[in-house]
Amino acid sequence: MSASATTRPRPAATGTGNPAAPGGTDAVPVAEPGPAREARGLYGPRGWTVSAGVWEVLGRCRDHLRSTAIPAAHGIAPQGLIGDDGVPLDDYTPFHAMGPDGARRLLEVLPAQALEDRQNLAPSLGPLLRACVGAEGRVLLSGYGIGPQRDDERVTVEALWVADPDLQDMEVTEEHGPACRCRELWGAVRRRYELDAEAVPDEIRRVGAAWTGGATGWWLWWD
Repeated sequence: MSASATTRPRPAATGTGNPAAPGGTDAVPVAEPGPAREARGLYGPRGWTVSAGVWEVLGRCRDHLRSTAIPAAHGIAPQGLIGDDGVPLDDYTPFHAMGPDGARRLLEVLPAQALEDRQNLAPSLGPLLRACVGAEGRVLLSGYGIGPQRDDERVTVEALWVADPDLQDMEVTEEHGPACRCRELWGAVRRRYELDAEAVPDEIRRVGAAWTGGATGWWLWWD
């Protein structure tokens, strides 16, 4: 599977972050259909990402190769992301190479429930953001933001890039044969950064690109 495919994901039906039912129980209430859900959204009132300043953060690391918004068509530069009203131009805005400054800001402004969001079996957002902050540039995050045009408005991380020096000599083979150390690599990353993924990454490969500043590290991606 390729991490570069442009999709417009929606969260799984059993996604995290739903509030507990009234009365102090742990039961999850049935989702409200229709206008009530549309006004409330997944993690807050519709437009909460705009009022929280999420798009200013994502605009600094927008993935132009995956984005479906064309800046020139809107006469906006250099970000090509946010309209005059502060709303993203597209309902799906991919980002990559988010570093510690952006991660720290999202930890400050995102509601607690939004930090529980996860891409299918990937780690949840909160631990990923904290890993990025703590690694001081050795961990970069990639994912997408869903705008207020949709009722599942959110920020989701689907991949991380890890450049810890002691992990770079591990061998990962495409066919994952006997010499492949992919599970050992993932185990080291998971323990070191206290990630709560529910499965191993769908893709592990060595990546060095312009958005990594030319450095080489491990790309771990969940479908």
